[in-house]
Amino acid sequence: MTRETLLSALPAFRYSTLAAASIAGMACATGALDTAARPGGTSAAITAEDMRLRLYIFADDSMMGREAGTPGSAKAAAYLGAEAARLGLEPAGDSGTYFQEIRATSSRFSGGPPGASSNVIAILRGSDPVLRNEYVAVGAHKDHIGFRRGGPVDHDSLKAFNTELTRLGAPHWDGSAAARRDSLRRVIGINIDSLRALRAARPDSISNGADDDGSGSVSVLEIAEALSSMPVKPRRSIIFVWHTAEEKGLLGAKHFTENPTVPREQIVAQLNLDMVGRGGAADIAGGGPDYLQLVGSRRLSTQLGNLVEQVNAASSTPFRFDYQFDADGHPERIYCRSDHYMYARYGIPVTFFTTGLHPDYHQVTDEPQYIDYPKLARVANFVRDVTVRVANLETRPVVDKPVGDPTARCVQ
Repeated sequence: MTRETLLSALPAFRYSTLAAASIAGMACATGALDTAARPGGTSAAITAEDMRLRLYIFADDSMMGREAGTPGSAKAAAYLGAEAARLGLEPAGDSGTYFQEIRATSSRFSGGPPGASSNVIAILRGSDPVLRNEYVAVGAHKDHIGFRRGGPVDHDSLKAFNTELTRLGAPHWDGSAAARRDSLRRVIGINIDSLRALRAARPDSISNGADDDGSGSVSVLEIAEALSSMPVKPRRSIIFVWHTAEEKGLLGAKHFTENPTVPREQIVAQLNLDMVGRGGAADIAGGGPDYLQLVGSRRLSTQLGNLVEQVNAASSTPFRFDYQFDADGHPERIYCRSDHYMYARYGIPVTFFTTGLHPDYHQVTDEPQYIDYPKLARVANFVRDVTVRVANLETRPVVDKPVGDPTARCVQ
């Protein structure tokens, strides 16, 4: 069953009080009906409050789902560029700007005619007179999928439905699990009367992508702000890249790595954050506040993978890493599905940080009120620490694994 078929069938269901109460509880606990943006600017520290402030801006309806090639995507790029300038980062895009334009030649771009969109690229210059000519790349994708093609659905009904799927053990939305999800759909019964007592139906057609990948995008901003405030900067330079058109086939990352604005051979590692704001027990089996997935960390460099583990072990609140999605041949093919792969194909060591897929993935219910902001801040602080460790190494991470043909199809 396709996602669109499943969603179109929603009005036929009765909804259980259990799921409805769960959604109502989340709304009360997270302030779901308030943007609650803290007045004033962000601080140098990476905090849950700053994350919330940024994400309610970045995943707002006014961004129109940030689909590549649309005005919403351009607005998101303008916000990121303005913030990079405010932080004093060097522009590293085209012609002295923060923006690197890509022009797609496929109708996949913005769901219609070919068009243009931009990567946003900025540099924090390193403090070592020699090593500053090498770069640690830190990135996320700024785009999402825009408007729901089938028209609006009731937000609360869909959220309750997704919650009930998770409770019943439904697998992810992708891959070969469709038959299992279909069988679960047939037995779901939810009652939304308790929600209707709180508020009227909320039709929603904008896929705001708060987790995918608003969470990664604002994390990279927060990491940039934290590093730029250091009295002594890391030895190597840090290049921050907010890629566009990841949802169209990693097009922005592909364009940057094929047309890099710094020497590609001088990029010593790439750290990718994509969907890092969830991963609780209600999202994924085995999830929790300390749950974090790692993908690709030892596929090219054993040293990089070990370094990530060492930084985590030194933390007062270490994460519990899940490597299962990094296994060779895993059906989800996560290693091939986010921007880090476009760097890895050229032999650049990578680590992909994610809290995992969840039933709100690519749904209108991927909204800021469902993000775990303290956890999001923890992930960003951790990636900041990894970034500093890599940037301060005496020598670049050793590539001790085979590097394939960069033009070949990715195989996990």
